[in-house]
Amino acid sequence: MKNILHFISSLTKRYFIDYFFLAFPQFIGILAALIALPIILANLPIKDYGGFQFVLALQFWIVTLTAGHITLGAKRGIAKGLEGTFLFAFFFRLKFIVVVGLISFIASFFIYKSGLIILSQLIFVISIFLLVGYLPRISYPEFFIAKKQFKNFAIWQTATSLLIPTLSAIVALLTHNILLFAIVHFGLISLIGWLGFLYVIWKNNLFSAYKENKIDKECVPYGIKLIPSSLILETANRMTNFVIGPFFGFANLAVFSVAYKLEETFRGFMRASYNLFYSDFARKEQDKLIKQVKSKLKQGLIASIILSLGFVSLAYIYIALFLPVLYQTTKIYFLILSFGLPAIILHVIMHTILAVNFRYKELTTLIILQNLIKIVLIILLGLLFGIIGICWAIALGTWINFGLYYLLTIKRDVAIGIINKYPWLIKLAKKY
Repeated sequence: MKNILHFISSLTKRYFIDYFFLAFPQFIGILAALIALPIILANLPIKDYGGFQFVLALQFWIVTLTAGHITLGAKRGIAKGLEGTFLFAFFFRLKFIVVVGLISFIASFFIYKSGLIILSQLIFVISIFLLVGYLPRISYPEFFIAKKQFKNFAIWQTATSLLIPTLSAIVALLTHNILLFAIVHFGLISLIGWLGFLYVIWKNNLFSAYKENKIDKECVPYGIKLIPSSLILETANRMTNFVIGPFFGFANLAVFSVAYKLEETFRGFMRASYNLFYSDFARKEQDKLIKQVKSKLKQGLIASIILSLGFVSLAYIYIALFLPVLYQTTKIYFLILSFGLPAIILHVIMHTILAVNFRYKELTTLIILQNLIKIVLIILLGLLFGIIGICWAIALGTWINFGLYYLLTIKRDVAIGIINKYPWLIKLAKKY
């Protein structure tokens, strides 16, 4: 126990200030979202809210076709002083965004003609958001992270986290209309995204850096090579929505999405460690990082279990006290999903080690393999046990993900030995 306390104490002393600025906006966002959620659920028809969650999942899936790791990979160049990488990554990825946005825009009219009016309107709104507001919104926070400007990150993310759920809840309360709710929701995201994007460019004179060719162009092939694995990852993450919505009904999807959103809240909170460690990890040798992580693995796992138990207790009480009666089944779904929470922190740290070193082969293999397993689990357990089975599939998938990252990061020699025993694994490794 003393080792655990010392481990937590040393991490707190080293990273408390930076983590405060990273986690504070998330904390505010979680608080605002938790206050807004019961209002939104009580004032929007349950089927319409389920349809909104379905379209939201569709948007996340479509975005994987736009090489999102170009934006994420640009952080390395920015961290090394090549600030022009920010605009280079933005302009290059914009081409992908325009294509998928236009395809989605056109598809909304065909869906409208098929009679799915609400669904088509929501897809129309999503399409406009992709074309106008998505890329600025996800670009500018990456610059703050790369430059360790965590105070700026906290200010902008806090404003976003407060305004969007608050105003969206007010619209739901006043109108009871899912379309107006979606327009305000994505409109605010776009507006704040553009303000943050322009602020970063102006404050850091990024056009000059771009013209002077201060660019790390490796972020482009890195991002493109990870499209297949990202597509499989997002398919696994969003398959629950694609299965539950059409086969179990949008009302059931609405209930499940609330449980999944609460579980994702913890995931997002823990993923702050990725942003916290990224810049430091980028300056260290890979072998030293692996040794450090290996030596603290046990303490980290125990600490993550303690954090998970605390979060689960609070979330269960929240569901019981504040959510409408129609959403009380959320408790069962959430408790099952929460079994995978302790594996998240260590997975994020090991993923960061691979990401900062652009080890796309390992990342691709990991993402493809573990998510193919997850997809199979969701389909199999979903067919056998319905939504309960899908929840168990997600929890099991999280631990499988942790095990695979452990093999290819901490126990890489063992993983190579296993791969060499099977010709089809050797072919997969060479291909990716």
